[in-house]
Amino acid sequence: MVRVALDFSAGIAQPAGIGRYIRELVRELGNLPGLELVLWYGRPSRQCYGTPPPTATTCALPLSETWLTRLWHRLRLPLPVELIVGDVDLVHGPNFLVPPARTPRVVTIHDLSFLLVPELGHPRLVRFLANTVPRMLQQVDAVITVSEAVRQDLLHLYRCDPHRIFAIPHGVSSLFTPIPAEDGYPLLASLGLRQPYVLAVGTIEPRKGYPVLLRAAELAATHLPDLQLVVVGSTGWLAEPIEAALRAAEQRGSLVRFRSIGDRTLAMLYSGATAFVTASYYEGFNLPLLEAMACGAPVIATDLPAHREVAGDAGLFVPINAPHELAQAILTLAIDGSLRDRLSRAVRERAQGFTWRRSAERHLEVYRQFARQS
Repeated sequence: MVRVALDFSAGIAQPAGIGRYIRELVRELGNLPGLELVLWYGRPSRQCYGTPPPTATTCALPLSETWLTRLWHRLRLPLPVELIVGDVDLVHGPNFLVPPARTPRVVTIHDLSFLLVPELGHPRLVRFLANTVPRMLQQVDAVITVSEAVRQDLLHLYRCDPHRIFAIPHGVSSLFTPIPAEDGYPLLASLGLRQPYVLAVGTIEPRKGYPVLLRAAELAATHLPDLQLVVVGSTGWLAEPIEAALRAAEQRGSLVRFRSIGDRTLAMLYSGATAFVTASYYEGFNLPLLEAMACGAPVIATDLPAHREVAGDAGLFVPINAPHELAQAILTLAIDGSLRDRLSRAVRERAQGFTWRRSAERHLEVYRQFARQS
């Protein structure tokens, strides 16, 4: 039996992205034999998006996640996490950071945007991660990355032992499965959606390339006036000019915006989309891309290593910051029904290779390899 302490803070505080990764991972880890989980988390300072599963031991702390980060990683107080979670065989920090510990430590690195595209991130967060992550990499026993692309970036940018860096891709929730049109259309119509529409999902921030997507949608609409762009995402950092452009598109009637929707509704949006589109400048994985594939949405993505890993030969790829090429890809899928059907089948088949069960099993392999031996 391996006893592992894991930081569940983002699983409570973050609705998507890293929050979903932690919730899905912990749920599947709880179903694996030979593992005992101890979850700690800071006091939620905002809305809660998840709760620890009953299969794990939990330690709720009186301090917020922000204060824990400040004490452990800004002030660097050498207080081992075992003072909170008790005796464990390994400590896992699934969100870039792992606190001091007497036992072996594993950290998950989701991307290196703070190094590769720092101009697209919040300056304070970029500085913090640029200073903290190198120290983490030197101190921990093993590193998990969410894609081989991130693993290769780590090997290229830092002097890391390749034998202790493990690329473990995400899975996709069983909630994301194709929904028949007759089930989805009434809801979509009630939300103000019409066919055809293209869908983008992700936080509103510079790295996601929304201005490029807006321009591409405008170009495509000159040939397909009924085309609608649907955007699902909460407001992130440096988002003011992007939000202004989104509001302008809403006022023109060419865009429908949702800041937060349930997973069932999101699955319907994926299932009914003419295409799922991501115009990101950089990604470590891109979980919405995989979710869209699982629902059978043909996908158009910027030609990034992580996107290639996820979509493989089943997606259409366009250059970064290329609205005309993106518009042409949108038009191609909107017009060519046979291509849409072929790609829809291809992405569903490819998405079946990404499961949270397999992801959890590979995490457990890393835990067992580096856990303290009793």
